[in-house]
Amino acid sequence: AAAGVTVLLHRGGSPDQARVTDSTGRVVVKVPAGWSHELRDSGWDPSALGLAKGHEPGLVVADDLSRWPDLGAGVDGVFVGVSEHGDVSAKVKALAHSGCRFSGSRSFADADWHGLVRAWSGCPDGGSVTESALNPADGAAQPQVYVQVRERGDKDATEDILRSLSVT
Repeated sequence: AAAGVTVLLHRGGSPDQARVTDSTGRVVVKVPAGWSHELRDSGWDPSALGLAKGHEPGLVVADDLSRWPDLGAGVDGVFVGVSEHGDVSAKVKALAHSGCRFSGSRSFADADWHGLVRAWSGCPDGGSVTESALNPADGAAQPQVYVQVRERGDKDATEDILRSLSVT
């Protein structure tokens, strides 16, 4: 379980974005600045997604981290977790969000990553959830990355967030 909350973030890029880094420095992502009020950068346990238990690099950044665990609560934010073992895509394909309407799946590809994005809308808070499983675009098996984006309203920042993601 992650502990501690860091409130000060690194600003980078345009004024409407915040550059966020996990405590290992391996995970870097840009998020809408309004989401960057609180950061938990201490990693994650992939068993939360049904993968092998352990501690891997990861972060969650949101406008209110106390609301993040409740999918019925309105919150804007991003979770990024690295996995060195298992099949993140299979786990993301198996996810379901009761109370939300499944909106469909799409492929994602850029110079660094390719993978699957699954989306739900009409969630109890009126917002949406996207779940993404990414693999290195160079064909390497690892690292895989799990990304969850939660947004209030009908915005969709997922594409920009995924394109900004760097994992070393």
